[in-house]
Amino acid sequence: MKYFISLFVALFISGAIFAQETGVIEGQVLDRDTQQEIIGAKVEVVGTKLGTITNAFGTFQLKGLTPGTYRLRVTAPEYKSTIRSDVRVGSTQSTKLSIELKIDSYAQGEVVITATRSFEQKEDTRVSSNVLTQEEIRRAPGSAEDVSRMVQVLPGVVSGSDARNDIIARGGSPSENFLMVDGIEVPNINHYAAQGASGGPIGMINVDFLNDVNFSAGGFGAKYGDRLSSIMDIKYRDGDKRDFHGKFDMGLGGFGAIVEGPIQTEKSSFLFSARRSYLDLILGGTGLTGVPNYWNFNLKGTLELSPNHQLALIGLGGIDQIRFKDFSSDNVAAVSNQDLNYDAWQFVAGVSHRWLISNTTFVRTSVSTNTYYRDVRGDSVSLNASNEEIGRTLDFRNESTDRENVLIRSDFSHRISPLDLVEVGLVMRSITSNNDIFLRAGTDASGFNPNIFINQTTNAFKAGAYTQYTRNFGTQFSVTAGVRWDYFDYISDQHAFSPRISATYEISENLRFNVGGGLYQQAPSLFWLIADERNRQVDWMKTYQAVAGFEFFPDEDLKISVEAYTKEYRDYPISGVNPQFIYSSAGAGFDNRFEYIFTGSNGYARGIEFFIQKKLTDKFYGMLSYGFSDIRFVDGFGTERSSAFDYRHVLTAIGGYKITDALEVSAKFRFAGGRPYTPFDLAQSQSLNRGILDYANTNSARFNDYRRLDIRIDYRFNLVGWNMLFFIDLQNVANFENVEQIIWNNKQNREDRLLQWQFLPVGGFKAEF
Repeated sequence: MKYFISLFVALFISGAIFAQETGVIEGQVLDRDTQQEIIGAKVEVVGTKLGTITNAFGTFQLKGLTPGTYRLRVTAPEYKSTIRSDVRVGSTQSTKLSIELKIDSYAQGEVVITATRSFEQKEDTRVSSNVLTQEEIRRAPGSAEDVSRMVQVLPGVVSGSDARNDIIARGGSPSENFLMVDGIEVPNINHYAAQGASGGPIGMINVDFLNDVNFSAGGFGAKYGDRLSSIMDIKYRDGDKRDFHGKFDMGLGGFGAIVEGPIQTEKSSFLFSARRSYLDLILGGTGLTGVPNYWNFNLKGTLELSPNHQLALIGLGGIDQIRFKDFSSDNVAAVSNQDLNYDAWQFVAGVSHRWLISNTTFVRTSVSTNTYYRDVRGDSVSLNASNEEIGRTLDFRNESTDRENVLIRSDFSHRISPLDLVEVGLVMRSITSNNDIFLRAGTDASGFNPNIFINQTTNAFKAGAYTQYTRNFGTQFSVTAGVRWDYFDYISDQHAFSPRISATYEISENLRFNVGGGLYQQAPSLFWLIADERNRQVDWMKTYQAVAGFEFFPDEDLKISVEAYTKEYRDYPISGVNPQFIYSSAGAGFDNRFEYIFTGSNGYARGIEFFIQKKLTDKFYGMLSYGFSDIRFVDGFGTERSSAFDYRHVLTAIGGYKITDALEVSAKFRFAGGRPYTPFDLAQSQSLNRGILDYANTNSARFNDYRRLDIRIDYRFNLVGWNMLFFIDLQNVANFENVEQIIWNNKQNREDRLLQWQFLPVGGFKAEF
């Protein structure tokens, strides 16, 4: 810690010695609905006299900017103006943006300058939606530049553990989330990912690739299917189209590099990054039971075939390895200990084609493939009194390969008139799951389980189609209605239809009312179905959602919202071995289950959320969210129980202050009510010297309330032509003792607890050239 502070002071002093050069902002302004370039849009730097006009290709460039943070105001005839805040400018690379404007149906031929806001709203995500910029994600305290961890500060979102970045949106399990990167569907964006879910402990997305992230916690449109709870639409920026540039960075999570440059000068570009963890290099001799070792890779390439045709290549990959040794560290001889090995690799690759058919029509078509291979093995190791290995028994092994080929995804958008927009789409995918699974018979936390042998390859096919129509009625009222069809050939009831609707009413220039909802259906994960042939009889999981709320904009950089929602769950799978366990609680960990399941659980998630966001305009920025929820499900015996994600109260406050344009201090505080958990059956556990859960009292106990405070300091400077960023991130600075889970201490034959992260100082730097 003293080293970080000393280095920070030295850099602060040295940074002041070097004169700063000027920087550039460049980008493109597009029609949000048709993706057409907007010619003649005015782009102004707020608070200065600098400005420019987009050219015949809808692009712009602003030069001569002193390194710092700016806001851009973008206006164009027939469009609603917008503010892009938090635009960071350096001296070595240009800042690249893609800005979308929404047509103003009743302002044809005019430049609209009223009610300019820094907050976007899209027709298919009118409710429960927020957009985060690259800089908001990068500098967030305690988030480690992880997209998913930053999303957790938004209303309605919680996480199960500090050690993981699972997104639990309004009570929905991590298997209920939809992820998309630049139009390419991605099943998981994390290292050490949970099979059949969307979370993990470490994100793979490089924050320096981001243009923005649109997240919706519910009530989204028919464009997004086969998911119940949330969507995360990640958009990458383009690489530099004029010159070659690079960046190095190092932090607690690892070290990496980015390189970018032109493919066709002024037209096409590439952007590539690679990162490697180094904890195994510096902590290998410390005696820790498990040290993660991983690589990840990010890629975006663009190729302009003609003014109306553009190709984009997206790539994302990771390599993971970790070994846990839970061997005895005290003077008591152990009977057996766990030796766990985890090896995995994954990749996503996709190509999308954007075709601008006319000034009012465009279609985006993509094909992609993704594969996740994992080999997980657990051995019981017998030790003698001197803790020397004398025997080894295989407890379990899971060697699996999950592959999904998106044969086609095509989204068509046509503006019939300034008042009317129609969208249709189609997706088809093939799925292959190859599993070689062994689980030794014995007693675990759920009780006695027989030997499990699964060695099979399963093939399935999915398809989906949607249509939705948006109509504007006057200047204040608009409606989007749509219907979706989904198909899954591996279950008996193969078809699902899901109607949805949303609307916005502009009560005044600064106040609007939003409402949305409909039916959402999702097929159970193929991984849940392979254990037993009877599992193919399960139904589609369903939620009937309704969301309503107000958004108030006291100023262009300030948003206040309040929303109430209800999610009525139907037909959720239940464990056939332990009917008290409902799969709505699965996916937030590594505990895979291989068992007979059946449809039968209904439940609900109901709540109210309050949110304030202040965008950075001068010195201060921040967010404050509070949510109250009640989340319950009925188990296989007809008993209503709290969900494992029923935190009741969640409060998050994040804020920052720019002392100077180079020096910034920020903090995040989070409070959550005690998470429900299932206690041990103490008598049975002590009798067997193994933790046995008391399923008769599933989720009847609660941990203590969760509290955590993170503080971050960022300092920027220019060093001999390089942009430098140094940061210190103090996580859980108050050292609150938050319990992650209860465990059974086999050495002392008693219940014990495993704590979440305690005080953890993290430092790092970025060097850009």
